[in-house]
Amino acid sequence: METPFAEIAFKVIVILSGAKLLAVLLERVGQGAVVGELLLGMFLGPYLLGWIDPKDPILAFLAEIGIIVLAFYLGLIADLHKLFEARRPAMRVAFFGMLVPLGLGAIYALAMGLPWGVALFLGATLTATSLAKSGWLLWEARMLHTIAGSIILGAALLDDLIALWMLAGFHAWLAARPFEWGRFLLECLLSLIVLGGSLVLGVRWAPRLFGIIERLEMRGMLIVAALVFCLSLAVLAESFGLAVVVGAFAAGLMLEYIPQERRITRQVETLVDLFVPFYFVKAGALLNPMLFGQASVIMNTLVFLGIAIGGKLLSGIGAPQGTRWAVGVGMMPRGEVGLIFALFGLVNGILTPELYAILVMIVLLTTIATPIILRPLLKRVS
Repeated sequence: METPFAEIAFKVIVILSGAKLLAVLLERVGQGAVVGELLLGMFLGPYLLGWIDPKDPILAFLAEIGIIVLAFYLGLIADLHKLFEARRPAMRVAFFGMLVPLGLGAIYALAMGLPWGVALFLGATLTATSLAKSGWLLWEARMLHTIAGSIILGAALLDDLIALWMLAGFHAWLAARPFEWGRFLLECLLSLIVLGGSLVLGVRWAPRLFGIIERLEMRGMLIVAALVFCLSLAVLAESFGLAVVVGAFAAGLMLEYIPQERRITRQVETLVDLFVPFYFVKAGALLNPMLFGQASVIMNTLVFLGIAIGGKLLSGIGAPQGTRWAVGVGMMPRGEVGLIFALFGLVNGILTPELYAILVMIVLLTTIATPIILRPLLKRVS
């Protein structure tokens, strides 16, 4: 008879080893780990094998740590210098890439008969670009330091910043059903203050704090201090009524200007490899693939997919001539922040299982399609 420890340990072994094995296989065909983790969760979840329960408290805790670590990592790798270098075209690309999916997605959702709040949430979910996926593709093509690369990274960073900003407003919605514009805008403003204030404080105080910590010369002190710092800001954000990812992302931004930033980022990558798979496996386990047997789900998926892809392709008009197609396609992949939105919406009752399935499928399809289309375009631009 298995003990509770043996049962939990075996599930952890299967999730981590299965996610890593799929990541290795998918990387050989130009895809990322997120695709494998979502598919693994779908396969092991209650709708197929029924081997893992996405509502299990231990899996839920590991997934929560995973998303906090991921948001922290995204803040650490968010190169604000890249954004500043290409700020004007990046802002234009980000503006079109946010406005079109947000507007068209919300309008179509209203046409489906959904309430204002849900429609706005669906549109907002379509706005975020996968900073990690776009950055990896540019690095692989050795295009990080080109004009197109700087614009894509800068615009993707802006997309994620604005998306997390909007997520804070939706977090407020949960405390004020039905949807209230005043409360939504107030929480958006508060999250903007948190993110902006974190940058100001980070530039001024973080280097001094981590300088003192480093002088303690104790093994592991730097990564422990960084993780404590991240979790503290996540808890602080939650105490303000914001999503924990806003605080974790702000913590990453604050540490961008300290001398130890690269060492911390390398060590946080290990935490990402350990904990983030649980979040995406949970996201996959909550997806019911049987829903795609319904004609309405298939039709709505195709429409939202068209909005998601078309909106980002149109964003390329903000880029210089000759780079527009590459920039537009580079903005296509949804990933981490899009899944944060989708899972947040499902867990908090904003989204139905059908709408959640549509959004996860959009994340999967755009993540798979982007490298296939983008690689030849980057070669042409280079």
